[in-house]
Amino acid sequence: MKEQVAKSVFWMVWSRGVLQVLSFITTIVVARWLSPSDYGLMALAGIWISVLVLISEFGLGAAVLQFRDLSVEELNFCFYLGFSLASICYAALYFAAPFIGDWFNAPALADVLRVVGLTLLISALAIIPDGLLRKQLQLDKVTKAEVSGAVVSLVTVLALAWNGAGVWALIYGMLARAAVQSFALYLYWPWRPGWRVSGSRRREILDFSSATFGSRLMWTLYDQSDSLVLGKVSGEVALGFYTMARDLASIPVTRISSLVNQMSVPLMATLQDDRVAMRKMLLRGLRLTASVSTPICLGFILVAEDLVRVVLSDKWLPMVPVLQLLSVLSLIRSIDVLIAPVLRARFRTTFLAAYNAVLFVVMPLAFLVGAHSGGGVGVATAWVVVYPLVMTRMIGEAFREIELPWRMFWDQLRAPTNAALFMTVAVLVLQLLIKGDELGIAVTRLAVCSGVGAVIYVGVLWLSGGPLRDELREVLGWIFKRHGGKAGNNGKAN
Repeated sequence: MKEQVAKSVFWMVWSRGVLQVLSFITTIVVARWLSPSDYGLMALAGIWISVLVLISEFGLGAAVLQFRDLSVEELNFCFYLGFSLASICYAALYFAAPFIGDWFNAPALADVLRVVGLTLLISALAIIPDGLLRKQLQLDKVTKAEVSGAVVSLVTVLALAWNGAGVWALIYGMLARAAVQSFALYLYWPWRPGWRVSGSRRREILDFSSATFGSRLMWTLYDQSDSLVLGKVSGEVALGFYTMARDLASIPVTRISSLVNQMSVPLMATLQDDRVAMRKMLLRGLRLTASVSTPICLGFILVAEDLVRVVLSDKWLPMVPVLQLLSVLSLIRSIDVLIAPVLRARFRTTFLAAYNAVLFVVMPLAFLVGAHSGGGVGVATAWVVVYPLVMTRMIGEAFREIELPWRMFWDQLRAPTNAALFMTVAVLVLQLLIKGDELGIAVTRLAVCSGVGAVIYVGVLWLSGGPLRDELREVLGWIFKRHGGKAGNNGKAN
């Protein structure tokens, strides 16, 4: 298992690391060519697509991952159910698109939805091969498929944006990504559906997938409700600023925690009957994730204004306070995303559905109040204030499930927190010394603060020692292939 994890880490870090650099550069360039309203229009479309993709998937990918020794007939059942739901969802979206556009007072949204909606059908085709690859911990192949789609998407977006395609550059980039990724998954796991859909566990599969679907649906609805509320109350321009800020602030969650999560989901499912092993795995994930996400989130908070001016241009400056607030949220959620796999592996999907139902009720109300009182800043404030109050309930339940004391949880965060404090003091001092509003000074201040802050954080973290330093050294060994996974089997799985 450790050998496969080491191989997956190597591929995910290098391929996605290079990809994220390219993606970040592309975002910078495209953001200068497109307007905030283009991003706002795409965000409005994304609300509906994300929900409908979830409906068509219906938790079937999680069922493929969770159930052991699925028969060919049971896999066929999952495939045809998923594709049928996707077809129904696309037909409903196609006919409802004009009414959705009118409701948001954005007529162009109708055509956007009808084209973007094709991703529903494309994504449904890949549910089974994606689940089977993850089940076998062949995450390197999943990563290769994702990277292939992302590279084609980046090229498509750049080419179309440069030629003045506006929001359609983002739309066709999204379609290209889904198509290439699905095709690559079938190449890596050449599964083909048959016509027989029998199987003795269809009812069990449906029960598990429907519970997972309910949980994920509630999560997606509340997670997208900030864009829905802000787009309706403040319009697509305000939503464009908010979307860009959220995309930047969520880097630790989407780029770092998600990597850990991709490995923890199948591993937790494999170790579902061993609470001690699950506890050790969660603690390691918390230590490693916090050590990387903390300096990034805190860095965004400290250098937000210079970062936006230098990277995106002055037209994006209204998003600075939103970026700072959402970076606080990102730090919280980078830890939060590691908790749900524990409960899902222990078949606590009913609790997760109820938890997300509470968020679905509470968060939109908070967003509505925030949007009316402060626009994007108000919505971001609602995230930071209200969400952690509800989140602690899920964390507490997961800790009880694997018998993990809160004290042990806080201990995992001590080293990153101490290093972050030293980094913060250094950056604030440098900002006092390097003053000025000119662009050249902003570039210098951003470079110096980022470089010095990173050196101080890494130095303090490394000197703190403890299991975190040994784990970071082991992960670095996997990344740079200083030793293989087999050699790592002699180490302790803490």
